Amino acid sequence: MGIFAFDRTIRIRMVLQFWTNLAVMSVVPYLIVFFSSQLGTAVTGMMFIGVMAASILGTFAGGYAADRIGRKKVIVTCEAVIFAGFSAVAWVNAPGYLPYVTFGLFVFIQLCTGAAGPVYQALIIDVSRPDNRRAIFTALYWLNNLAGAAGGMIGAFLFKEHHFWLFAGVACSTAISLLITILYIGETYVPKSQSQPGKKEAQTRGGEGRKFSRMLTAYASVFRHKWFMRFALASLLIISVEEQLTNAIGIRLVKELAEPQALLPFLAFQVDGMNMLGILRSENTLLVVCLTGLVSLLMKKVKERASLLWGLVLFFSGYTVISYSASPWLLLFAMLVATIGELMHIPTKQTMLANMVPDDARSTYMAVYSLLNIVGVSSAGVFILISAWVPPLLLSAGFACMGAVSVGMFAVITKRLAQEPETSAAPIQTGA
Repeated sequence: MGIFAFDRTIRIRMVLQFWTNLAVMSVVPYLIVFFSSQLGTAVTGMMFIGVMAASILGTFAGGYAADRIGRKKVIVTCEAVIFAGFSAVAWVNAPGYLPYVTFGLFVFIQLCTGAAGPVYQALIIDVSRPDNRRAIFTALYWLNNLAGAAGGMIGAFLFKEHHFWLFAGVACSTAISLLITILYIGETYVPKSQSQPGKKEAQTRGGEGRKFSRMLTAYASVFRHKWFMRFALASLLIISVEEQLTNAIGIRLVKELAEPQALLPFLAFQVDGMNMLGILRSENTLLVVCLTGLVSLLMKKVKERASLLWGLVLFFSGYTVISYSASPWLLLFAMLVATIGELMHIPTKQTMLANMVPDDARSTYMAVYSLLNIVGVSSAGVFILISAWVPPLLLSAGFACMGAVSVGMFAVITKRLAQEPETSAAPIQTGA
């Protein structure tokens, strides 16, 4: 299915998401270096925690609000604040560096970025169909990786000397996204309360305390959804293992490949641990960009359950080898295996997620899912501490066990959803 067969709103969001992600990825990966060079590692670490807290708070608020007032209002509000925030960041850093002011602005930026995240996902689900969601999420996944690779390369060469122009570029890209959203994207979800004036008026009279209570009740209902929470926790294990590449695994590679080794037996080119880490990341990105279409084509005739489970087996197998091996050629092969598994399972998993959440609470569900993703990313710090005390073989065994648990959970979830179609708007195909 071609991109032009998708709903117009989806096509517009794809273009805007690529454009804004490209701009953002030219800045965000280098912010830790930016702050640490000005304020030191300890202060930067505390700032990072503050920004993550803002993201979590925004995720909860945005997800709940979008299910109560509609998607477009939340997106427009968030993008307006993000535009103002990056404009201010560019302005205060034009003559030099004001790191504390910059940090304060980034708290507001990350608050709104977190709020908009689950709403963007819910908007895509609103205007997609069960039969084309796999193709949509495959295209979005490819575009995100392409934007990340291009933006990261731009930032690598320009951030140090031209950070002002990069900050200004993010502001401009957000302004363009905001304008196009206002003019060309309609509201994709009208909450029931807006179609029942009496109910809306009663809610308004309820006060802020009742609004907060209703928000807690809404999120409590999500946490009581047993199969969704199992799905989210199984996904958390995937993210936790993947994040180790640039954390615990990266630290091990730098230690064990302190002396340069030949990248491949037949090449004179040598690499150390730091080089190897960069090569593995680049390999993953290039393989995703180059192989997404091919793997998607091959998977069309494969049942979705089989694609998900076998993809996860390949993914975790590859990362388990990467977490232990110090052989450059074996690391390259393991990353190839892991990336193919990634390409197999991610579109199917995203489709499964979209079909699982109820229509009237999509943003709320996506907010909880995003929160658990943040927990998965944050687990990198825990594994760094563990790696200082645990031998690599035992740590690799831990990653393998996490993979086995995740695959097992998804096997049970997909089997249950196939047996009970009413729990999902569009149950996935079986046949693994």
